[in-house]
Parts: sequence; structure tokens; C-alpha cells
Amino acid sequence: MEPITSVIVAPTADRKTAPSSFGATLRAAAAGAAEGLAAASVVLAPLAPAGMVLAGAVRGVAQAAAGAARPASSGMAGLSGTTPLASAAAGGADGFEAARTLQAEGQSFNLRYLELQERMQRETREFTAVSNIMKVRHDAARAAIQNVQ
Repeated sequence: MEPITSVIVAPTADRKTAPSSFGATLRAAAAGAAEGLAAASVVLAPLAPAGMVLAGAVRGVAQAAAGAARPASSGMAGLSGTTPLASAAAGGADGFEAARTLQAEGQSFNLRYLELQERMQRETREFTAVSNIMKVRHDAARAAIQNVQ
């Protein structure tokens, strides 16, 4: 092995890629999630005890998150506290109907998920059965070959 005689160090170069806007994208996603949560809380507020107080608190957090996600030039635009879903569900009867619809959809999704679980369990049992049969056949053939020798 030869010793290293010289080491050449190349000068560093400036970064060629543009800076990422990941922070802005993450803030916008958090604001959208907060806005969706606020809209859902308005829809479900009539069903929960002290739901209107909770909906107001969630709306305040959503407004703060939306304000943090906006650039400074946007000012106070969009801080009215209502979203399209929240304004549509503001009526009492409409809120109950929306909650019932959401509950029916949730039950439908739960039923589909249960069916999927049952299919997966059936496939697992079938695979295990076939695997056990193949193992028994393999062991029998191996034993027969060893007995011949």
C-alpha cells in the first residue's frame, strides 16, 4: 500500500438550487387544516355540550393560523371568521342535517372498512392453509428421499 502523498482540496462553490418554500407551504397546509377544523366544529357545535363556546375557540385558533400563513401584504383580508362550509351550516336545522349526513357517511365507511378486514382475514386463512399443505408435501417428499438413501 502506498502512502498518500498529497491531498488536493477543491474550493467550495455557491449553492446553485433555489431556496425551498417548504415553510410557506407548511404554514398554508396548517392554516387549511385549522380552517377545516373550524368549519367542522361549527357543524357539530349544536350536538356537543358547550359546543358553541368550543366552536368559537376553534374559530379563533383557525383565524390566528390563517393570519400566520398569509404574507404581510394581505392585511386583515379573510378574517371575517366564516368559511363557506361554516356559513352554509350556520342554520340550526341545516347543522343537524349536516351532522346526520356526516354520521351516515361515517357509518358507511366503517361498514366498508369492516368488509375489507373480513376479506383480508379470509385471504390470510387461505394463504396459511395453502402454505401448511405445501410444507407437509415438502416434508413428506424430503423424508421419502432420505429413506431411499
